[in-house]
Amino acid sequence: MNLTASRISDLRTLCLGDAVEVRRFNDVHYRGPVEAMSPRLGVAWIRDDATGNRVMLHAGAYEVFRLRAGLGVGISHAA
Repeated sequence: MNLTASRISDLRTLCLGDAVEVRRFNDVHYRGPVEAMSPRLGVAWIRDDATGNRVMLHAGAYEVFRLRAGLGVGISHAA
């Protein structure tokens, strides 16, 4: 299965349950589903797949990518 990563510039476009990958300086810091959102505050919370910890995201601090399943193998990074 191929995952396509689309960069999110506005956290308000995310939906509960969306799979996201969170990067800083091109390094992946977190990956997991969106659990809660506060558009008024500009933050979202995800459950990190690797640690099981809940992580609060602020779009200004990280690059957030929505992950979508496709065909093939590997990860394709679409802008």
